[in-house]
Amino acid sequence: MNCAHFGVCGGCQLDKDYSTQLRQKYEDFTNLLGFAPSEIFASPSRGFRARCELGIHKKPKSHAAFIDPHDVASCLNLSAQPTHFDSMHVALKNPTQEIFLSMNSLGKKDHIPIQNCPNLIPKLQKILHQLPPLLQPEILSYKLYAINLLGVGQGILSMIYHRKLEDSWEHAARNLAHSLGVSIIGRSKNQKILIGSDLQESSLNVAGRKLIYLHKEGNFSQPNPFINEKMLNFILACLQDHPRRDLLELYCGSGNFSIALADSFERVFATEVVKSAIPVLLENARRNDITNLTAARLSGLETMQALSFERDFFRLRGVDLRDFNFSHILVDPPRSGIGDIKMLHFLQKFPYIIYVSCNPHSLKRDFLILSQSHKVIHSALFDQFPHTHHVESIMILQKVL
Repeated sequence: MNCAHFGVCGGCQLDKDYSTQLRQKYEDFTNLLGFAPSEIFASPSRGFRARCELGIHKKPKSHAAFIDPHDVASCLNLSAQPTHFDSMHVALKNPTQEIFLSMNSLGKKDHIPIQNCPNLIPKLQKILHQLPPLLQPEILSYKLYAINLLGVGQGILSMIYHRKLEDSWEHAARNLAHSLGVSIIGRSKNQKILIGSDLQESSLNVAGRKLIYLHKEGNFSQPNPFINEKMLNFILACLQDHPRRDLLELYCGSGNFSIALADSFERVFATEVVKSAIPVLLENARRNDITNLTAARLSGLETMQALSFERDFFRLRGVDLRDFNFSHILVDPPRSGIGDIKMLHFLQKFPYIIYVSCNPHSLKRDFLILSQSHKVIHSALFDQFPHTHHVESIMILQKVL
């Protein structure tokens, strides 16, 4: 891999040509699960990642120099108000540190400074290059702990601090946002300052249709948009030969799968435990003219209880669950998988299970149960993160008992 930080940075582990990486992942998955997926979908080997989390690395400057607060104010277009300088005099107690962005080091519990990351989409690579010198003024860097970058739409830079953020910080952050052309969110304990918008828009080409998605900062979004398109198109192609009625999706987030699949079903019932994701899901449905989707804020367990009529939920007022006639259930669980035996037995009630997995080991554990009632009729691997051991998979299972 052509990266100056490879072997030191923990972001990548595989230093092989890309075709060899794909072959190794395919063989490892096949040996672990005991069956061979129909294919493995490749990602661009560079410029594929649309979000990242970075630490802050500080080291002493080789030549200490006095920093005049008036120079900092001029750099950040701050007015010469005493309140600005009072804050900066506190922050500039130690002006001899230089700021770098950092990643976890390979095999160690520390961070290493990085200047670039070829895995990031070009927009984020540009921000990664521009950001360090703009963070040098301590009005921005003082007790800055980490940053998160989201590359969809205009882009969002989240800055996480271990101190209270005051008006002088907000003034400087507004100028930083203007310089980078992004929205900025400052976070500290019990504090969130938004400059711009925490909602950004992206589009995907799915089955010849352009789908519009809103993404909210802090909520989960697919990190590799190129692979995301391939996953959605794969599922849609597989569904064409299925008898289809209604779809239930658990862990739906902001509707990545529900929005793309809605036209293939009579009705969709999508559930998600994260409260802030539901309004975004509904807005995504509206923007894509989806009228057959019902959303509810329910955990996986609560969804199972509701559909088994074990519990009544005030959140489901006005929704008659008896109207649904599910043929398919889609689950995209976290790395830990499903695990819960009662939930797995619930999945076994459905004629078809669409299981999206980001961890072959938890998938194998869950598959041992699901294979007692279902057989695999479609499967594929998706290289979400090239140059790592990670591999995404989709299995579609059909009930046989």
